[in-house]
Amino acid sequence: MDIRLHIGAHRSATKHLRRMLEVNRDLLEDQGICLPEEEFAVQVFTKAVKAVRKGGKVDDINAELLFNLTGDREYRRIVLIDANISGSLLRPVGKEYFYPRIGNTIAQIYETLDGLPMRLFISLRNPATFIPSCYAEGIRHSNQITFEKFIEKTNLHNLRWSDFLHRAQTKKYDVAITAWRFEDYPHIWREVAQAITGIENKEALEGTIAPVNSGMSLRGAILMQKYLAEHSGKKIGDFDRVSRAFEQKFPSVEGETYNPTWPEDLTIGMTENYEDDWYYIERMEKVETIQPRMYS
Repeated sequence: MDIRLHIGAHRSATKHLRRMLEVNRDLLEDQGICLPEEEFAVQVFTKAVKAVRKGGKVDDINAELLFNLTGDREYRRIVLIDANISGSLLRPVGKEYFYPRIGNTIAQIYETLDGLPMRLFISLRNPATFIPSCYAEGIRHSNQITFEKFIEKTNLHNLRWSDFLHRAQTKKYDVAITAWRFEDYPHIWREVAQAITGIENKEALEGTIAPVNSGMSLRGAILMQKYLAEHSGKKIGDFDRVSRAFEQKFPSVEGETYNPTWPEDLTIGMTENYEDDWYYIERMEKVETIQPRMYS
């Protein structure tokens, strides 16, 4: 048995993939693939990692984890999807890096699994849209920070997903990774689902490429944060109502470039860096990429 971990990134169609796998749960079960219930899986996995961190006996912790995930049934593979393994939606970037703590987290997970084969899966996204999308979603959970504060300590020019992948692999364990781009996902979601599960025929998957990462635009998030700052006495119920109203009036639109905080040439530069970085990622050791097939 092996473990497949889809670790995000946030706002890169992770929820859509999860829904599509849930729709095909019977197909997965028939082929020996375990897809634990999301909330429960996150709880037991987090509990196990914390227990190892505190010095618990790894053999016992690992056995309890596998029992909880599988219900003591025999499977050939366990698939877990949790973008929060990489880090927090509210802090997706540090000063120089995406998800600064990813290396330590993966090392702890590897120790918890106690030698069980593991592969990581990650969807990457253009930083010029990834960061605003994380903020727009995060503001619905915590409206105490402006977009300027959200990015003020980050060197936006230096962000590279290849660095994130190197740290996720860890020098000690050299973990194998499969990566793809969020921008390609609508054309390859079945290939992604097949890669992470190992099902025999991706065409047997039921599902549709419904709109992914819908939600509030950056414009709406900035206006909502200002509104809530001016009306700080509102109750939780009011907050939910306001959030729904702003999302309806300012929905996220594919390809939106509105960004009052940084200039257009920065968006262009970040996009060019992303393309160059993907060229490098395609050639990284122990990294497999999934891309749309090109037909002539």
